[in-house]
Amino acid sequence: MHALPVLVLLTSTAQPPSPEATALKKSCDKNVAADCHKLAVLHQRGEGVARDAEKAADLLKKACELNLAPACLEYAAAWRAGEGVKRDPLKAVPLYQKACDGSVAEACAQLAGMLSSGKEVERHLGRAAELHGRACDGGIALSCGLLAAMYAEGSPMARDEAKAAALYDKGCTGADATSCGRLAAMLRDGRGVARDLAKAATLARKSCDSGAAAACVALAIALQNGEGIAADPKQALELFAKACDGGEPRGCLGVGERVRDGAGVARDPARAVDLFRRACDGHVGAGCYELALLTARGQGATADLAQATSLLRQACTGGDPRGCVTLGQLFQAGRGVVKDLNRAAALFDEACQKGSLAGCSAHATMLEAGDIIGRNLPRARALYEKTCAGGIAADCYTLGRIVQRDPGGRKPAFDLFAKACTADVAAACHEVAQAWDTGRDPMKALPFYQKACAGGVAPACARAKKLQPQ
Repeated sequence: MHALPVLVLLTSTAQPPSPEATALKKSCDKNVAADCHKLAVLHQRGEGVARDAEKAADLLKKACELNLAPACLEYAAAWRAGEGVKRDPLKAVPLYQKACDGSVAEACAQLAGMLSSGKEVERHLGRAAELHGRACDGGIALSCGLLAAMYAEGSPMARDEAKAAALYDKGCTGADATSCGRLAAMLRDGRGVARDLAKAATLARKSCDSGAAAACVALAIALQNGEGIAADPKQALELFAKACDGGEPRGCLGVGERVRDGAGVARDPARAVDLFRRACDGHVGAGCYELALLTARGQGATADLAQATSLLRQACTGGDPRGCVTLGQLFQAGRGVVKDLNRAAALFDEACQKGSLAGCSAHATMLEAGDIIGRNLPRARALYEKTCAGGIAADCYTLGRIVQRDPGGRKPAFDLFAKACTADVAAACHEVAQAWDTGRDPMKALPFYQKACAGGVAPACARAKKLQPQ
């Protein structure tokens, strides 16, 4: 007997469309956009119909062409992700715009993100800002925060910290943790909003608890300094470490400073170097500055003045004016680099522009002396006025010497000398003493001569000895 061939009957396992899907198809065929959209979702999920990304994309396209804005949003996402269509982010742009114009705030936010990053389409910050504004008004908290950052940085619009603070507040109210953290920083510093340390600490904690590493740094600083909250150095260190582990380079800077100083943790220069390097690599200027100092001194790393000089430049570029000032001093003295007074002056000026009073003072001194860069007494005087008002007492003395040459400058100069003397500038005390002495009131002059003498002004010692009662 011969074996009969075995016939294997293959039966389809495909299920017929569900009644809901059938009804939606009939309605979609009649151009009911909302039902085309619903049917697309069923095909995306494979619920009641076969899962079919291409069919879903076709249905989203039809719904969008029928002016259903939410469908345009999803059809745009399909082009960006390549779901049911060949990936083409450029085709997503007009679809997002159509959805945005149809009052879908999320579409405005998505398109703004594309235009901000410039990774998928040509970068256009002005248009991105306008779209983030529409998204923010539509309730997208993240867009409020991103627009706030643009105002805070002054790009692409003019810098407006008050506007930035208001937008961060709106974003924070909408539960955007990053906005809460950045508003906390502005409240702490009084930038664009009235200073409120207690509220700053509260918002920083809220944001940190939500996972925003930058806010953990803000809270750590508050706990470290007792600003608006009870000081807690131990918790501050823990939060700095949490932020550092979470990828926030300023957290690494905070831990590094404590490890360098042995504050609440074992002193370890080598570990401090590693932490400062992580901060510097994260574009934190202060991290580059601290790393430069340790590298120059050979603490925790091999001494390397050339590398330290490079790190100071990074610090300066990265926003820490101390890097500019220290590097300027090296060029001024020719230490570790070729002496270059012009470059030193430029660095001091750069530091001054970044808000460093020390930079302004150093630049003023060079402008007053006229070394290489040319004497500019009016500019020097303006800088001395700024630094004196900012608390550099020695510059109040220098300013007094300049002012006393003015017609009627004796009284303003005296006030400046008195201010500098209060801060223990011995030469200024000598000037005050001489003013009283010349004014025929030697007894008022005596304590100032004595103070100047104690500060090392020899002529003041001689005069004080003559004036002392026998």
